[in-house]
Amino acid sequence: MKKIVSLLLVLVMAFTLLTGCSDPVYDEFENFLNVEMVETNANYEKITAEAGKWEKFEEDAQLEASLKDVMLPLVEDSLERLGKISLETEEVKEIKAKYVKVMEAYKEGFTLILESIQKQDADKMNEGNEKINEGISLLDEYNKALETMAEKVGAEIEY
Repeated sequence: MKKIVSLLLVLVMAFTLLTGCSDPVYDEFENFLNVEMVETNANYEKITAEAGKWEKFEEDAQLEASLKDVMLPLVEDSLERLGKISLETEEVKEIKAKYVKVMEAYKEGFTLILESIQKQDADKMNEGNEKINEGISLLDEYNKALETMAEKVGAEIEY
């Protein structure tokens, strides 16, 4: 009987030690992706869906309304949500900073495109498109950083 009690005690202690020794980077990374970024990712899906409609617009007023009423509010909401995410580990902070840069580039690009419509300024339109392209490149960097971190901590990312 003593052997069984001793064995159970050892198993309980081993389980406690194993669960108590979790990786803070893994935990924060998983929480960041699966909890903190859910609404921000939903905003991004809405942004891409709205941008997909732009080809069908026949009037500048439609694009202007899309930018003012949909795109910029979604980007602003994403930046606000990102600003509220408090992180402890430098690794995950760096990943978050990459996504903030994506949203800032989109915000600047959409704002420039809006100004170009309002002022009928082709140069501003080109600047806005360049900023959007910069945001897309930054998004690629963010996604690569996610994949690298996932590999490092043994997590999986589903797209």
